[in-house]
Amino acid sequence: MATEVCAPRLVRPERRSIARSLLLTLPILLWSLLMFFHPGSSAEWESRIAAAITAVFMVALFFMMMRTGTTYRWRRCFLVSLGVLFPVGFIHNLFVMRGSMGIPVEEMIAGRTPFCFMPIPTLILPAAFTRTIAFPGSIVPAGSAASHGIAAMVGMWLALTLVMGKGWCSYACFFGGIEEGVAAVPKRAKIRKLDGRWRYGPWAVLLAMVLLSFALFEPAYCAWLCPFKAVTEYISARNVLGLVQNVIFILLFAGLVIVLPYLTKKRTQCSYFCPFGAFQSIFNKISVFEIRIDKTRCKSCAVCQNACPNLSLSKESIARGETLLSCMKCGACVDACPQQAAVWHIKGTDVAVKPERARLLFLYGAWAMAVMFGGSIIAQGLATIFHFLA
Repeated sequence: MATEVCAPRLVRPERRSIARSLLLTLPILLWSLLMFFHPGSSAEWESRIAAAITAVFMVALFFMMMRTGTTYRWRRCFLVSLGVLFPVGFIHNLFVMRGSMGIPVEEMIAGRTPFCFMPIPTLILPAAFTRTIAFPGSIVPAGSAASHGIAAMVGMWLALTLVMGKGWCSYACFFGGIEEGVAAVPKRAKIRKLDGRWRYGPWAVLLAMVLLSFALFEPAYCAWLCPFKAVTEYISARNVLGLVQNVIFILLFAGLVIVLPYLTKKRTQCSYFCPFGAFQSIFNKISVFEIRIDKTRCKSCAVCQNACPNLSLSKESIARGETLLSCMKCGACVDACPQQAAVWHIKGTDVAVKPERARLLFLYGAWAMAVMFGGSIIAQGLATIFHFLA
């Protein structure tokens, strides 16, 4: 029996009044209006309706975060919507541009490949030693593809990362939304005991891909191991090598994004495999926001550990009052803790001092970025659906 996608029932703090919740939501409302409504725009009716629905959706979710004092289930509603609608708009654009999801070699050589954030860590060594971007795309492409250029995507990634650290994986990663949606389907996990040593998997993949990309001077992860090629774009299977690559993409997607999340109710691709997620973890050291465990309240019940969707809590880290470096600031542990021992925190302050203020400050930045980046993707996906229904 399936549970609702937006999350299991969690421990609730006291609700704010509607008036105070609306007041706290006002900055996000104004930001959403700025992002989605442009006077004098010549956009098609599908795009205008999609923008209006998306704006209402994003503002309503933030209002519920303010009203209920919880984060996880509302953030999940957004991320799952993002994960579902991203392939819809993206694949439609691919068929409009080239009539297929496959990337012909000549398109790659011409630099007309949309850039993705996933290979960013593998570009560092080639760029440092050769001053060249080892990706078959344009730095600043012209026309409608401009938003997919390397400069635009890296700039967007950097802005989001400075605000959120690994919170990117909870508030911006459209790929992660697919995993979360699948993990929300079963009522209970079929596999409950997960070996914590697997959490080192993403770091091993990251190291291997960085070195291999430098040696081959190509984004090796994109060429061989990215599960999400199965739902975005892939290398045209014109020979046996291309066929092998596509089979690998499909198998990894089926195993890491569908089967294992369903069996474990965890984000297994993120927890066990994703090199970009490991790279993002480093930026948790820079971000001023984090989640801590108030040891004076903690009863070592492990509810927070079980609630964490990407294995970012262990018995040892809870005893230290910390989350692990891989924490993606989704808020699941905070919402689930029956003792309210898991709290939002600003580095440099006492753990127990105004955790709700820390949550609000983080969410304003994270949700503003979510509206700008993820909201535009959701609106594009909705506009595509409306176009086909018209």
